[in-house]
Amino acid sequence: MKNLKRLFTLFLVFTISLSIFNFSRAENSTQTETEIPSLDIMNSTPINNLISGNIAEEDISKIVEDDIEKDGNYFSATDEPITLNSNIDGDVFIVCGSKATINSNISGNVFICAREVEITEEARISSSLFCVAQDLKIHGNINLNAFCVAQNFILSNNSLINMNLFLTGENINLSGLINRSANISGQNIEIAESCRIARNLNYSSQNEINIPEEIVQGNIRFSSEAVDVTVVTQKDKITNFIKSTVSYLVFVIVILLILNWLKAKLPSDINEFSSNVGKYILFGLLGLFVVPILSIVLIFIPFMVRLSLLLMTIYIALLIIASAITVVTLSNIFANKFKDTIKTNNILRTIICIFIVVLAYKLLKLVPVIGFVVNLIAIIIGIGITIKSILPRKEIEE
Repeated sequence: MKNLKRLFTLFLVFTISLSIFNFSRAENSTQTETEIPSLDIMNSTPINNLISGNIAEEDISKIVEDDIEKDGNYFSATDEPITLNSNIDGDVFIVCGSKATINSNISGNVFICAREVEITEEARISSSLFCVAQDLKIHGNINLNAFCVAQNFILSNNSLINMNLFLTGENINLSGLINRSANISGQNIEIAESCRIARNLNYSSQNEINIPEEIVQGNIRFSSEAVDVTVVTQKDKITNFIKSTVSYLVFVIVILLILNWLKAKLPSDINEFSSNVGKYILFGLLGLFVVPILSIVLIFIPFMVRLSLLLMTIYIALLIIASAITVVTLSNIFANKFKDTIKTNNILRTIICIFIVVLAYKLLKLVPVIGFVVNLIAIIIGIGITIKSILPRKEIEE
């Protein structure tokens, strides 16, 4: 029971510290609308190759569909111009090295990658449009969202996007109706007086543009550079690694001092650790998966809501300190093993071993895949050690 009180005190201290730390760093990241960053996509070599006609050679002859109803999805890949006149009761998938024209009713989504795309006034797309093109002209209606990447983009007077427009391009001209918000990134943006945006306009460009108030019913937000692309040098990587290692090292030492103050019973030699490693993994897996599930179940029971929140708080705190518990345990084992070699008090000897274990741990985390596995094992074992130390021990009198 004494161990339980001590470890509960540990969780409480770290939970409060974590809350203070998170509140001090909190930023208001709530956004009512999605924002499209400024990306230089049109200068990307793979996309330029694709929209310039360098497509895999699946040469299908020029297709002009008749004005008839067709059930199911529609697929086409061709280097020739294609005009879709038939109504499609499903989704449309088109890859075209030339011009693709939609001139019919589509009950599903439309996915197009082509050099030039035109959605005519006769076109009605019941779901969303996903398009990558060099030139894209929309004259018809899109019932949901339009997700577009185009070097030259035109939304004409009679066009309608019933929900949101997400667009990255170079030369952008908007004249139609957008019933929700427009999220735009481009170099040259022109918004005509006939354009109407029912909610917000979020745009990034080199220069801010003048937009009459009656065009946008909601808020207008401008960003000159939505993404600041910074090249990370090898020197920066080394500096970041050193900072991260030192920060984690201080964190582990603080955990060690708190555990020492609580007089926590951790494995002190390799035999004790190896004989219980199976239990540590079992308890760790149970704690890792069972506690959040139990918290979710309890939150739906009215008089158990507080208990659910308490369990989730303890769970988050335990996840934060779990790897540190494992590092302290291993360091404690090494300190006891080399107590005859390193002649100093146990705390200082453990701290010296912590330096070595933390460095090895952080270096292993840099290795792809292996780093993830090592980190996961450290968390599972740390949770298992904590849970096992809380459980009452059975003393067998001989």
